Amino acid sequence: MSNRVMVVGVSTFKGFHIARRLLKEGYEVIGIDDEGQAKHQLSKQRLYVLSHPMFHLIRTDTSHRPNMRQVMTMYEPNHVILCGGPSSVYTGREMERFEQVKQLIRSQKNRVSAPSFITFDLPIEDTRHSSSALHLVTEDVYGPWNDSTTLFSKAVLAIDQGHRMVGYYATDIVKASYIDDVVETVVRVLRLIQSDLTLVGQFRINASDYVHVQTLLTEVGYLMHHPVNLTLPVRDQVFHEVDLPTLEAMTGFNPQTSLYEGLKELIEWYDTYQTMMKEDMST
Repeated sequence: MSNRVMVVGVSTFKGFHIARRLLKEGYEVIGIDDEGQAKHQLSKQRLYVLSHPMFHLIRTDTSHRPNMRQVMTMYEPNHVILCGGPSSVYTGREMERFEQVKQLIRSQKNRVSAPSFITFDLPIEDTRHSSSALHLVTEDVYGPWNDSTTLFSKAVLAIDQGHRMVGYYATDIVKASYIDDVVETVVRVLRLIQSDLTLVGQFRINASDYVHVQTLLTEVGYLMHHPVNLTLPVRDQVFHEVDLPTLEAMTGFNPQTSLYEGLKELIEWYDTYQTMMKEDMST
């Protein structure tokens, strides 16, 4: 069975969760950590949690071709998953890394097949005609080990610390995807690929919930037992639907974690993590 997966960007939110689940499923995971010296504490903690006999952490950048060629030759992965940072802070680096990894795969004697090269959240227009990979697009993904750049983490921090949420409107619609549902879709896609299904192009991983931002704040406040004193400005509802096919029919799985269940898990992790960090700083 083809069970060796390279996860590029393994210390990112999605990369961490995908690698963790694959290890539980019995896959061997080669994690490429190319976040550089500016890695924040949460990324370091994610890598610590990933410690496992079947996990190989390689600290290199995809632009360092000799290192990457050596890694590909040594491990000969059957699948490559490219995970970037949040789309809200997209800088163009993600497309650059995609091209670097694509060229690396093409130059290998034992190439990873196109369906086994999976990317996340690359610009839709830039990959619209790409047949060299399976491009997955997610919406507002949240869950434990989330970082402070996402709307969900900002909502938790705003309620917990009394911060304002600048740039958000009460009536904007959030398309909530819980991280475990996203990972389950990826695992099922890998199984389909291993059964020789050819799956390339762009696909959307559907959201399980749609909610207004003000309602999200209310739910967070309820779960944290904090009063919600934050009132956001109102504007005409903004709702952008990504016009891409979904994967439900092929995988037999439809994301189903409710917003309440997902937020409960996120907030429980947030409380535990904050306590742990405070204890670490006091020792």
